[in-house]
This record gives sequence, structure tokens and C-alpha cells, in this order.
Amino acid sequence: MPLRIRRIAPGEALGDVQRLRREVYFHERGQYTDRSKRVSDGLDGCGTTLVVERDAQAVATLRLHDFGSSAVQVEYGSLFELDAFARTWPLPSVAVATRFAVQADQRSKPVVDRLMEGSYRWAQSKGIRFCLLACEPYLHSVFEHYGFSEYLPPAILPGGVELLRMALVIDDAPHLQACNSPLQYLIEQPVIGVPARAWLGRAFAAARE
Repeated sequence: MPLRIRRIAPGEALGDVQRLRREVYFHERGQYTDRSKRVSDGLDGCGTTLVVERDAQAVATLRLHDFGSSAVQVEYGSLFELDAFARTWPLPSVAVATRFAVQADQRSKPVVDRLMEGSYRWAQSKGIRFCLLACEPYLHSVFEHYGFSEYLPPAILPGGVELLRMALVIDDAPHLQACNSPLQYLIEQPVIGVPARAWLGRAFAAARE
């Protein structure tokens, strides 16, 4: 069946996305009784949720916010050291991607390609310069393939959970081409992407040493 990418705007019903999140986060990991981990939260109401559908069924999803929202700043600002971005960049030009989930039997390159292409187009349409995410180490190679790279050391959460803090610089042509990212054909403004990459390297150099 053909794949379709769809944006769910802030405030719209998530529909089958909830089923997909529950399947990946709880059933797949055996967390049937862990009620402290929810498939939705208050930020669903102000974020854009992307969903890849096959025959009207959600098979992959990702939630996107820009940091212009105070609620997003409170939730994720410390984790991503947002203050460093805020000294140079307008906060609506920095985004965070969360709630990544792909159905177990759909974890193929075409499905994830559609999801990441949709995310990249969303970022371009919003004037985003940096898209941030935190992922578990086993997903590092997935996001690295699309052009994300670690810009800070891993964050260690309570309980010893390690999260990699990664950034994708939008329209960073040299980097996307060097890693042969499937997103490189979407580049529109390399004259903006290159200096943004240089700034990111300088701003967080000390933190990575």
C-alpha cells in the first residue's frame, strides 16, 4: 500500500497516533502497568504531529514544537541548554522533535524517510534553523543517517537512563552531503545553513571537550 505523510495541527485529534504510541512505548516494552508513562501529555495540544499512514493506519510518527512556546521552554529548555541558543537565535527558529515511534513491522527505510522528509519540510516552512532531539543510544545511527549529530555530551537522567542530545542544522549542505543524508535534495538556503553549523560548533565546543 502507498505511504502518505500527514500533519496534525495543534489542537486536532491525534486519532490512530495514540494507538501507535501505546503499541511502541508500552506493549513492545512490556510496560503494561506503568501508569506514570503516558502516551500523550499537555504538549500534544500545541505541537504539530507528523504521521506516516499506510492504508489509513498510522505506522510512524514524530511530534514537533518550536521553542517560542513557554511550555516547551520549561519542559525541554534545560535538557538542550536552550539559553545558549537564545543569546544568538530567535527561539521560534529552534525546534525540538519528540514522541518518535515506528510500528515494529514497518521499520523500513521508505517509512522513516517519509517521516524525516516531512519533518524537514515542516522545519523549512517555519523558518527553523536547528531541530533538536534526545534519543537513546540505540537510535543514534538512525538519526545520524539523516544528518543529526551530537552537539552536547549525553544527558544522564534519574535512574541512569542515557540520552544523546543531537541537532540537525537545516540546509547545512556540506554536512548533509558528506553524510549522504536522504534529506540533501531538500536543501533550499545553504548560505544560511553553513554559518548556523559553524555557530553550533563554536557555541558548544567547550561542553564537548
